[in-house]
Amino acid sequence: MRIGCLGAARIAPNALINPAKVRGGAVLQAVAARDRVRAEAFAREHGFARVADDYAALVAADDVDLVYNALPINLHAEWSIRALEAGKHVLCEKPFAMNAGEAGAMQDAAVKSGKRLIEAFHYRYHPAFIQCLAWLAGGAIGAVRHVEAVFNVPISDNDGAEIRHLPRTGGGSFMDLGCYPLSWTLMVMGASPERVEAAATLTPRGVDETMKATLAFVGGASARISCSMALDTRFAARMTITGETGEIGFVNPLAPQFDARLTLTVNGKTTTAPVTRLATYAFQLDAVLTALETDGPTLPTEGAAILRQQQTLDAVYAAAGLANLRATED
Repeated sequence: MRIGCLGAARIAPNALINPAKVRGGAVLQAVAARDRVRAEAFAREHGFARVADDYAALVAADDVDLVYNALPINLHAEWSIRALEAGKHVLCEKPFAMNAGEAGAMQDAAVKSGKRLIEAFHYRYHPAFIQCLAWLAGGAIGAVRHVEAVFNVPISDNDGAEIRHLPRTGGGSFMDLGCYPLSWTLMVMGASPERVEAAATLTPRGVDETMKATLAFVGGASARISCSMALDTRFAARMTITGETGEIGFVNPLAPQFDARLTLTVNGKTTTAPVTRLATYAFQLDAVLTALETDGPTLPTEGAAILRQQQTLDAVYAAAGLANLRATED
């Protein structure tokens, strides 16, 4: 599978390049960036076969089968759609789009092209998260009643250079950080919430620095999600799932390869699951390439799951009075 990388992004080495180098059948074929000099340096450092002249040349290239879209969020829809229209499969970084309208257009393009469009929520493919879902499916804690999930990382605006602080590039703590606990929660619940409440604090540049959201689901289950990129916050990534008969605790569901802890507590007895140190990204790339090579079934981060995630993300922003941050020009 010949892979083209849109953007010389910071995430690309961990998310794509390193896993591709150890997974058979993956070829780092081409990379494109706004600055060709930067793209050439990136290609030399990471072993891409060549540099494309620009984004358009990469998505149109005959020697690329899968496009990895690591561009800023505001460019996800345009270039994912153009790649799909050019007959390429697309693995698009999270969060998927600026809003549900864009996400829907991307999905429509995938259906029309007959190519796969997958959101890069890498954690979902790690055996630890799969074990968590297996406990739930097996009734280990009974019906889920409540989920608590948090992801905090201090992120400086770097004097305006950090795109995660800029409204026009889809910045905001809930977009970059909160999308993870939201995704964890929706994967656990397997459904969209029927009601959303949210509140945010803003940065001087006008994006959400913190966000807290409460989700209510059919049947009475609930969830509380929070995130913060404030400089005085401490790193935190954790989820607690409370059921009718027990509880699942998950420290670092984001990247279980780093100091994760997954526990099941029932009747006062706690069981700790083993957690492999192999990276989430390696499991993700293997799942994606296997699906493409075998025309396998829908992956857990494509299709309806993408729209459910994006629609709920939009609903959180709307509930916090920040729907304008998700709006885009027609």
